[in-house]
Amino acid sequence: MAKENYITLTTICTAYNVEMTFINDLKENDLLKISYVEDAPCIHQDLLTQLEKILRLHQDLKINVAGIDAVFNLLHQVDDLQLQIGNLQNRLSAYED
Repeated sequence: MAKENYITLTTICTAYNVEMTFINDLKENDLLKISYVEDAPCIHQDLLTQLEKILRLHQDLKINVAGIDAVFNLLHQVDDLQLQIGNLQNRLSAYED
């Protein structure tokens, strides 16, 4: 693992003013994947955008971890439905031409 692609959880907690217990709750609910680099808990920089979305839901809207999990599940369902709609539109356009 390239160390420069990971951000330590202590840095994240300090920068975003969030408790480590909240980060651990996210991990326990499979909302955040934590890796270890040199025995320090970290997240990959690609997950930072997802973490920022989670933190906005939690801090700005006061949504708890279970609610955040529900929101993300609904967002995944919406994405899946949009893909299905796109596929159906493509199939339908083949018959219209």
